[in-house]
Amino acid sequence: MKRSLILFASLLGSSALLGQPSNHAPADSLLGQASFSSQVEVTPPSASSLSLVEGVAVDLTSGKLFVADSGNHRILRFASTEAYRTNAAAEAVFGQPDFTSRSPNRGNADLDALRGSDPSANSLDSPLNLSVDAAGRLWVADSGNARVLRYNQASEKPSFMATADTVIGQPNFASDAPAANDVADSGFSIPAGIAVDSAGRLWVSDSGIPRVLRFDDAASLFGDAAASGYFGEKDGHPDNNPSTFDSGLVSASSFGATPYGLAVDQQGNLWVADASNNRVLGFKSAATKSNGADADLVLGQGSFLTRDSPDPPSATSMSSPYYVAIAPDGALWVSDFVNYRVLGFVNPAQESNGAPANRVLGQADFVSRLAGPPTPRSIDSPSQIAFARDGSLFLGQYLDAGSVKRWSDPVIISAPKSVTVKGSRAKIKGTASGATSIAYEVAGQSGFLPATGSATQWSLTAKKLAKKVTRVTIRGTAFDGRTGTATVKAVKEK
Repeated sequence: MKRSLILFASLLGSSALLGQPSNHAPADSLLGQASFSSQVEVTPPSASSLSLVEGVAVDLTSGKLFVADSGNHRILRFASTEAYRTNAAAEAVFGQPDFTSRSPNRGNADLDALRGSDPSANSLDSPLNLSVDAAGRLWVADSGNARVLRYNQASEKPSFMATADTVIGQPNFASDAPAANDVADSGFSIPAGIAVDSAGRLWVSDSGIPRVLRFDDAASLFGDAAASGYFGEKDGHPDNNPSTFDSGLVSASSFGATPYGLAVDQQGNLWVADASNNRVLGFKSAATKSNGADADLVLGQGSFLTRDSPDPPSATSMSSPYYVAIAPDGALWVSDFVNYRVLGFVNPAQESNGAPANRVLGQADFVSRLAGPPTPRSIDSPSQIAFARDGSLFLGQYLDAGSVKRWSDPVIISAPKSVTVKGSRAKIKGTASGATSIAYEVAGQSGFLPATGSATQWSLTAKKLAKKVTRVTIRGTAFDGRTGTATVKAVKEK
């Protein structure tokens, strides 16, 4: 299958860049629970249940959704249509032999006795962040096994027996020894965040060793490969070993104890969720920077030297932000974990340090931090954020009774209230948002016909209009089947 973002654009036209969700907007659907008010943990798990959701990612070509069901040590894959339906069942599972098993590493026999069950190419232990690159490869931070896995053509992998094609951070698929904090270029302790940029570079944050590693030409790597570069501060204290990374620091070049989620925008700017320092760091043109370089921008704090977490929060504060994501329109979204909300920054790279967020989901305003009960508007323990090929926002919720919520734009059709019929025909033009296709139906004539042009700027010619006034219905349909309509009166010339 030929995969490219050109195909993505041709499927959706310019409608792929949908609007920002409005403040405190309700979600449209969720996975992992039967309803928005439900918070039920399912044991043993099923094809539609989730526990401790960490990662979410979308293959922009197939539209399929991947969810890191960390509590069940597996990844679920949802079909492109099922991902938009509440309580839908997954079509495939990676890391387990069936939909009801939940042991780490499939319960493989422990040959070491000092560690847990032994890993393999088809097992997982507490998977965290996920990323799908433009070639359809799924990258997984398999944290419990101290490794990163890559699944080629992940949308077509068979269920239950799907095996990874590459391991990075370990010499082979059977190894799981964590790296010690004494090297800068290979191995992981607890890989958490993961992102692949447009040039094929893999970025991995290590929450066990406070650093972010960069691997150039990642698709060619296998095994305990050396990183091409790193961010993080070494020898931050006078008595420290100069080859180790220091935790608990707060500066422009350091991370706290837990650097976590990562995102790279189209300009090559890297965004790092520095959770324990209550901030997000931005490294502009990150791949060109030297090892250990300073960040260029901080959000959530007024300077690089503070780690405040005020209560109540504000539009400029954060408390344990664990995940970041870049929307199709370039906006930066942040999972503000302890404040039970998600923040949106419309033009992040253009902002100054400590800039306020422009959007908030999960709370009625920027100074609230209410935690439930579960509703379409509430957010509890937000984890990774991902954007679908229609611009929809998917958000994981890290709970024993986990879930994934979705926000999508409404389908809005803009059309004239009336048009003039000339002869027996009428030309109608308009615009739409949130739709991927436009069709029309003339009253008294059977069936909807496709309009011409794009979903955002459409036109049509209604024919055989014999009555004085004829109603023409315009219908827009979203990727997930949601619709919006408008009615136009076609009036005969006097």
